[in-house]
Amino acid sequence: MPKQAVIFYLWLHPTLTMSLPLLKKVLPAQTRLSLRKLYWLSRSWLYVGNKVYCPLCEASFRTFLAFGTERRPKALCPRCHTVERHRLLWLYLQEKEKIAELPLEVLHMAPEPILQSRLKRLLNLRYRSADLSSPVAMDHVDIQALPYPDATFDLILCSHVLAHVPQDGKALQELHRVLKPQGKLLLQARLHPIAQTLEVPEAITPQQRLQAYGQADRFRNYGQDFAQRVAAQGFQVHPVEYALTRTPAEQQRLGLGLGELIFVSTPVLNEAQ
Repeated sequence: MPKQAVIFYLWLHPTLTMSLPLLKKVLPAQTRLSLRKLYWLSRSWLYVGNKVYCPLCEASFRTFLAFGTERRPKALCPRCHTVERHRLLWLYLQEKEKIAELPLEVLHMAPEPILQSRLKRLLNLRYRSADLSSPVAMDHVDIQALPYPDATFDLILCSHVLAHVPQDGKALQELHRVLKPQGKLLLQARLHPIAQTLEVPEAITPQQRLQAYGQADRFRNYGQDFAQRVAAQGFQVHPVEYALTRTPAEQQRLGLGLGELIFVSTPVLNEAQ
């Protein structure tokens, strides 16, 4: 690793971490994001190697990094900060949805920066990203009241979003409305080892939600009934554990993890249609 990169990393790391509250006050969101990307890029040189490969930033490293409150080992890409579910979804989009080949209208809810960057570069797509407040989203919208016309999109991506929405049923109805009859909604969600989804009606404040769900901006913890909850809003749901299309060695090399499902959801059409 070049000496200059090491010096830059050691300077940038305390600058970004020790001054984070101040930076949030004085810098625009896009500027903060650019600085964060610069920090990630500088840090990634510390992990140069060829044992693992990130298909999103297309770089190799000696390891992925631990991530999450439970500290999942070898989860986080040192360069683009994607985790298992992002890499898995990108492979699925490339291989099953032919995302780089077909002319598709795509809606990306709560866009991950690196995934949005890759999708926006594909000239065959008509791509929109949307979120309530994300600085990287193209449209600032409420998923419970989308502004798009009926039957607009061929493909909708919605990863780890619905647990943070007050009325997930209403959000799913809106996603159903703007999806074309033959379109697909690809959902990902954290599933807890409980049979039924946990919702605590009296958990109203962020502090109460933190105590109820372990996260202040969550409105529920999904259980093993997630697919049934989606199906209740007019979808046929097919859970896919796409990591199993790879050998164990490839799963480790790509940092896919096991147990991460993609819920491929298609509209159930009325007989009148």
